[in-house]
Amino acid sequence: MKTRKNVYHLQDDTLAWYSRAVEEMKTRDINDPTSWWYQGAIHGYATYPQALTFWQDATGYPPSPQTVDSGFWNRCQHGTWYFLPWHRMYLFYFEQIVAKAISDMGGPSDWTLPYWNYCEAFNTSASASEQDQALQLPPEFGSSQGPNADFQALWIKDRRNYVLKKRNVNPWPAMNETEFTNGTGEICFGGGVTGFAHSGSQTGQLESLPHNVVHTDINGAMGNPDTAALDPIFWLHHANIDRLWQVWLDQGDRHNPTINAWRNFRFKFHNAEGNPVDMVVKETETTQQLGYVYTPDFPHSTTATPRRTLPAMDVVGASPASFALTDHMSPLNLEMVPKPSRNARLKAASLAQGQKKRTVLRISNVTGKGPASPIDVFITNRDGEEGNDENFVGCIGLFGLQNASTPSVESDGSGLNFAIDVSETIDKLRQRDDWDEEKIALQLIPQSQHENDVEINVGRVSLHSEIDD
Repeated sequence: MKTRKNVYHLQDDTLAWYSRAVEEMKTRDINDPTSWWYQGAIHGYATYPQALTFWQDATGYPPSPQTVDSGFWNRCQHGTWYFLPWHRMYLFYFEQIVAKAISDMGGPSDWTLPYWNYCEAFNTSASASEQDQALQLPPEFGSSQGPNADFQALWIKDRRNYVLKKRNVNPWPAMNETEFTNGTGEICFGGGVTGFAHSGSQTGQLESLPHNVVHTDINGAMGNPDTAALDPIFWLHHANIDRLWQVWLDQGDRHNPTINAWRNFRFKFHNAEGNPVDMVVKETETTQQLGYVYTPDFPHSTTATPRRTLPAMDVVGASPASFALTDHMSPLNLEMVPKPSRNARLKAASLAQGQKKRTVLRISNVTGKGPASPIDVFITNRDGEEGNDENFVGCIGLFGLQNASTPSVESDGSGLNFAIDVSETIDKLRQRDDWDEEKIALQLIPQSQHENDVEINVGRVSLHSEIDD
């Protein structure tokens, strides 16, 4: 049984061999299934300017039409209940290809992919220095000044940030959910029910945060599904997401889907010899099935507080119209459903002791283009109140914005959709002396100023609460 380890706990030459393998794989032709370029294109490939700046460096570029249309490229699953199993398969075969390259160069025969546990920043048992370190890209991956001289191949141009913001790696909104999926498209851990979805709209909480937000925080190649897997840090990021899925299951009272539509779905890849292979989802339900485990790490399987299964909900208020998202938008007043027509209230219902009424904010049909930074989301009941720690509800990453906004065989072009559990923030706001359920405002603020080529439009924002008995 292989063991994948925390990158900051390594005491060997794992990253040195990884760098050498990346360098070797980059020399291989883009049409070679074991090349760095082909492996990246399995996740996503495109030739518009933002993507081409990375792809034009590929050995043997441009790829042959037969390779592009082979059915092995542009296969990543996003906004779907297949997000987690597909990426587990992807990492499994990638790890085999890298390990063979290392072995062929005379390296260790048991190389395994490490993971980057940025979630350690939320570990209250860790020291302040350990929490800060967890947010930093490992130094072997270079800096804004350029590559680390001893690990040249682990650097890539145009990364925006080398230190993540703490709020962008919060594991709890996902880990506290108890349902992997549900048939209503409501908030859940693993994503909504879909078919093959290269750019779906049923995003689960783990995919939303920390997955999407980390992608857009680092940005550059990582900020775009069509180039993300060209960044060597991509694979350590996804190893951590894969680990969190296993930790979520190990908490107990949490289960993967049991229906055949999920368990029997099949995806195809190439193995270490470059031969076509396929795998079904039911072969990936635990890491042990694929012959590996992760070192125990935060969050542990006993540290999550489960939320109640999401009850029936109804809209309380919504934005009156679509709007463009600028670098600093003023608070947007929601139009509240008239009381006689309202089936739900924000006021606490009579629940069992210790339980709180659940309230969910939906941000729907987000369309646009360009390398958008993460977006902070705030909610308030006070006129003119700007976003602050008290009214912060979460952040979203617009990973795949351009693909989701472009009608195609894979997408209807209606954009990205997000759901954030805002129950705790609403509960805090209700303690204010000036609380007024009829006056709710929302604010979306990008974490950094956007370039001129970034466009973001929000179709609708709506606030939902439990239907009153």
